[in-house]
Amino acid sequence: MGDNNDNTDDMTTEQRLNYLRERGIQVETAEDRRRQQIKNIMNEPDEVDGIEYDDLQFVLIPHDECLPLKQLSMKVPKISTKGPSAGDLLLEELKPFFKAPSGQNVDMDLLKGQGTKSFASADITKISEMTMNMVAREGHIETFPMVHPIESNKYTSVNVYLDEVGLLKRLPMNKRAADFAVKAGFDPPPKFYGDVFLGRMKNKPVLKNVDFKLDEDTNPNATWLQNAVLENLEHQTAMDKITGKKNVSNNPNAGEEGISKEEAGYSWTQTTEEVELVIPLTSEKLTSKEVKANKLKVQYFTKKVIVEYDGKELLKLALYATVDVDGCTWTLDSSDKGTSVVVTCEKMKGVSWPRINL
Repeated sequence: MGDNNDNTDDMTTEQRLNYLRERGIQVETAEDRRRQQIKNIMNEPDEVDGIEYDDLQFVLIPHDECLPLKQLSMKVPKISTKGPSAGDLLLEELKPFFKAPSGQNVDMDLLKGQGTKSFASADITKISEMTMNMVAREGHIETFPMVHPIESNKYTSVNVYLDEVGLLKRLPMNKRAADFAVKAGFDPPPKFYGDVFLGRMKNKPVLKNVDFKLDEDTNPNATWLQNAVLENLEHQTAMDKITGKKNVSNNPNAGEEGISKEEAGYSWTQTTEEVELVIPLTSEKLTSKEVKANKLKVQYFTKKVIVEYDGKELLKLALYATVDVDGCTWTLDSSDKGTSVVVTCEKMKGVSWPRINL
């Protein structure tokens, strides 16, 4: 007599797979084959050709949050056989991983929907389904810069490597990759689909892949991540100067364009060169002549400002980025509302801050 519990008709695909595996039946899914493929790619044996190799390290971020981030490496010649600037080697190395499994096609309805948003100048109707499926099968890689190369980071970028048609393949969203983007200052963050990789590039004096390490570079306190927001702002400011116009796709940051941003106990404005804080001294309507200078104490630090009056701390502010202590000043300003101390600090880097505090 059959066991009713063995009836798999009402099971989901995942439940059916677990059911079979628990009974010793080996089942291989497309995802299993995909992960074995990347494992094989990353564990290729050294070539016996007399060339010395280094291990280039990078990190895999699976879309499945149940799976851990994984350190991967590839063999790269110590002396490039392609000349002093061989380009980004990960683009070729990871290409097989992004190839669509046999039988997986792109969603043409999604393509048409995205086309109106992302390809306004292109006629999507002229892109055939066969062409898009060929692109998916060949495995095309898109890179997204988490950090742009600039002088202050020694022209080093951190890039996400992702499937160019991941959305059209209906791959799951990668939340952890988006979380990295948020920490790097992208708000809202881009949407990443499927498994992605994080790698690092040196862009000067020659284009060269360098290590990106698990734990050291993936923890929230990693140096590159702590500096990412300001470095990306610095890059955008440089681009604005080159093009001669502000990036119209972004709204102004708080405190810009002379519009004061009110905070608890103070207000502030900013330009790319300096930040100005306005702190009311007392609740009483004193004029600047009535304020006793010996009761006022203003202290400047590279990333902090402290204002005290009559022994009372009015402001202790950890600044978003560093300022030039020698370029900081204060003055008194009287109005119908009373007297305030106006603190002006010169920024170390001429970029707009997304916020005033750290």
